[in-house]
Amino acid sequence: MKTIFTLTTIVLIVIAGLVSAVSFKFGNYDLSALLTLTSFLSTVLWIYVVSSKKVVLR
Repeated sequence: MKTIFTLTTIVLIVIAGLVSAVSFKFGNYDLSALLTLTSFLSTVLWIYVVSSKKVVLR
């Protein structure tokens, strides 16, 4: 279960980053900023969950 969560999260973070870059390119700055923030916070949460021994996914 933890492997599926990890892989899914990585894929979603990458997709959010790519959509953010495309949105910025086409001038949709609000969506780009929101997706960049979402991608950053998701990455931070993912690192915390993976490195923390207190959080156990079963």
